[in-house]
Parts: sequence; C-alpha cells; structure tokens
Amino acid sequence: MMAVTPLRDAPDTQVALLPSAERRCFVTGEAKTKSDLIRFVVDPLGVVVPDLTLRLPGRGLWVSATREALSRAIDKKLFSRAAKAKVTVPTDLLDQVERLLARRCLSFLGLAKSAGAIVTGQPQIEHALSHDALASILLAADAGRDCRKKLARACVTHAGFSRTELGAALGHEHLASVGLKPHALTEKLQKECARWQGVRAKDNDLTDDDKTESSEER
Repeated sequence: MMAVTPLRDAPDTQVALLPSAERRCFVTGEAKTKSDLIRFVVDPLGVVVPDLTLRLPGRGLWVSATREALSRAIDKKLFSRAAKAKVTVPTDLLDQVERLLARRCLSFLGLAKSAGAIVTGQPQIEHALSHDALASILLAADAGRDCRKKLARACVTHAGFSRTELGAALGHEHLASVGLKPHALTEKLQKECARWQGVRAKDNDLTDDDKTESSEER
C-alpha cells in the first residue's frame, strides 16, 4: 500500500493527501514528483534558500522546475504567501537555482564516469550505440551538424552544456557528445538535466548557426 503524506503546502481550505513521493507546486497547484519540482526553505534569517539536495531543515516550499513558475513565484511575492510569513527573496534567486542545477548535472556526470557508466569518443559511442549499450547520449549545445546526424537515431539528452564544459567535466579538452550507459546515475543525471533545462534562460542557448559552425570532436 502506497504511503501518503498530508499536504502541508496546500491552502487551508483544500488540504489533500498526496503520495509520499509527490508534492504540490504552490504556484500552479499541480501535484508532481519531487524530481519535477524545486524545494525551497526559509533560513533562520527569513531568507528563501534553494534546497536541491532535499536535506535542509524546515518546511519545504515546492515550485515546478520551470523558469515561468519560478519567475511568477518571485514577481508575485508568492513565497511569503506559501510560507505564511514575510520572507526575503534574494534578487538573484533564479540565477542561483540555475547555477546550482548546472553544478549538480556536472557532478552527476563525474560520478557516472567514476562508476564506468559513460562512453566518450565518437567511434566508441557509435560502436556502443550499434550494440544497444547506451541508455542515452548527452549532446553538447554546440555539437556540429555531422555529429548530430550520426546520432540522430539515439535517445538524446539535451543539457545545454558546451563542448568545452562537457570536456572539462570529464578531463578532456572538449566533447561533442557523451554516451550514457544504463545506470542509476544516468537516470539521476537525466532528471537533473531536465530540471536545469526547465529553468535555464532561453537566451543562453546557442543559435543554429553557432551549432553548425562548430568543429567536430575527433
């Protein structure tokens, strides 16, 4: 029998029960799994702090992992209403969340490497792909057209990192793509990438011209 947890964040007039793995976004009112939300807490000084690891003490304030929901929570001063107290929202809260999510993605990528769950190098990735040995491929935002064409039939995770960022995370000068083997860390990485993509500023994305003009990884 699935355990349920009282929904503390719901309005007093509409208390509901949700599965223990779900919480309700106080902006949209939608019930979602924790991996599709971002948890915030209020610190002892009354400042709203993102809690991506779900470890900070205090009542959780949950927001959908989208830039629209976070922007609305900040602009409409909904954090105070959800906390039922006057709270301070840092002016750079949205940027904080974006940076922390990016850092978590790269951290999980490093852990996946240590666990032997990644494949690098275009020939090696294509070989693993032909043997159905990959769960997904992490593609750099500035990967070139040829690379994208070769991996067109793969399940691709678009994280938004550049070739330089992917390379630096794994000890290479640059990487246009990274093969992800079936593994628990791969699943965690994909979820974090999805959250990061949800809150990223769209103008951070490279244009199509930037992508096609990028030189390929050899």
